[in-house]
Amino acid sequence: MAILEYKLQAGPHGMHCPDWVENGGYFYNPTDFTMVGWSRDNAEWYTPDTVVVLTPEELETRQVNMHNANPMQKMTESGEMESMTEEEVREQVQSWISSV
Repeated sequence: MAILEYKLQAGPHGMHCPDWVENGGYFYNPTDFTMVGWSRDNAEWYTPDTVVVLTPEELETRQVNMHNANPMQKMTESGEMESMTEEEVREQVQSWISSV
C-alpha cells in the first residue's frame, strides 16, 4: 500500500478525489488543502511523479505537526469537544494504517 498526500482535482462536476487514489479523503490539512489516501503498490495505472508518498512514520509526523499547530478535537462521552492528546493523535494514525 502506498500512502499518498494529494489535493482534490477540479472537474466539470466539481471537486473530486484524483482517479489514481483508491481510497482517500483522510486527515485533511486546512493549511495547504491536502488530504491523505492510499493506492495499491505497483498499480497498473499512472500516478503522477509529483505526488508525495508517505511512510507510516512520516504520516504520523505530519499529523502530530498539524495537531501542534491547531489541536485536533474529539467528542467526550458527555458530548462536549476537547483537544486530543498527542498520544491519541498517534493512535488514530496507527489505527488507520492498520485498517487499510
